Amino acid sequence: MCYQKFLQVTICTGTENLCPHLFCQFQPFNTIYQLCCDRLSGRLEGASDLLMMPEYLLWKLCGVKAREYTNATTTGMVNAETGQFDPDIPAALSLPRALFPALLQPGTVIGEYQGIRCVLCATHDTASAVEGIPMEGNEPYLSSGTWSLLGVKTPKPLTDERSRAANYSNEGGVGYNRYQKNIMGMWLVNELRRELCPDLGFDEILQAASASRCEQLVDANAPAFFSPESMRAAFNAASGGGLQGVGDDFRCVYRSLAQSYAKALCELETNTGRRYGKLYLVGGGAKNDFLNRLTEEATGKQVVALPIEATALGNLKIQMEADR
Repeated sequence: MCYQKFLQVTICTGTENLCPHLFCQFQPFNTIYQLCCDRLSGRLEGASDLLMMPEYLLWKLCGVKAREYTNATTTGMVNAETGQFDPDIPAALSLPRALFPALLQPGTVIGEYQGIRCVLCATHDTASAVEGIPMEGNEPYLSSGTWSLLGVKTPKPLTDERSRAANYSNEGGVGYNRYQKNIMGMWLVNELRRELCPDLGFDEILQAASASRCEQLVDANAPAFFSPESMRAAFNAASGGGLQGVGDDFRCVYRSLAQSYAKALCELETNTGRRYGKLYLVGGGAKNDFLNRLTEEATGKQVVALPIEATALGNLKIQMEADR
């Protein structure tokens, strides 16, 4: 299977040592491993271009093949110092160099569609979401969806050993670096609901979780929860089998998520050498007052919950500023 090939490529090429300034959080689905799998299977034969989905849509609109910086930084192939694809990576992995041309910044006008200018937004959704947060000062953010992405803006990438050990990522922002980490999110909640109580609304689930006095916790980021045959069985095993009913299950989930946020935030503060007073929370999870309260208790920070479409707002903001 492809995942095994990803691991073989990582072990055989030692990609983590190709460039000391290449720091992207390790995830088995990173583009670099997908491309290696494509090469091994022969799917790259004859390929002339590599476009991420937003870039493909823009090409269909205006006929221009542009490569955008923020999304490219999630591939595991961009040099944190130059802000461009690192030429050593495709060379070491026998990938076609032509697939990795110069990167353009968000706000670049690349063409027109029927007289309307086509502008590169921050095509990575979290990059646009961060731009869409009406933030006072520079505080950490948590984009809460199926995954949770917790991070903070930094002037430049942090490529030290502590960041690598904590599996933090340096990803592109609009004039800044996004120092962030992918952690677990609403996947746990949605899968448990699908399996245990698909007929219950979230209000009822939250009431049951609030009424529970369960104090058990699990490691929300454990691999056992990524794609289990039964999420309930995975939680039961991880908790030692002490969960009694829907209220306990979901209280355990929400408390465990809050604790995972607290751990990631503690790592962030240690690695950046700064203490923060607020945590801005956007995305679907921002609507969950119970989880927000648990997060505030676990982190000791003021949670500013903004149940807004931050990605859409950031996208529009970048395009409007480019039109000035």
